[in-house]
Amino acid sequence: MTGQNEVKGRNTARPQKRRLTGQQITAIILAAVAVIFIAQNREVASISLLFLSVSLPLWVTLAVATAVGVAVGWLLHRRSV
Repeated sequence: MTGQNEVKGRNTARPQKRRLTGQQITAIILAAVAVIFIAQNREVASISLLFLSVSLPLWVTLAVATAVGVAVGWLLHRRSV
């Protein structure tokens, strides 16, 4: 016997629509805000860390800081699971 959703060898079951969770929507909104913030800050800034000092476009600095934050969050989340 075939399942109720099969007609002449074809599966007629509708694919389930995947809904976004509140956490995913929040992440998308925060990512969009970060991208807009980074795009609007294009002037050159001097960055100093300990004995190292560099001049970079501010958007590069913000993009690196965002990437580091995402990586730290991902690593901490993986550890707690």
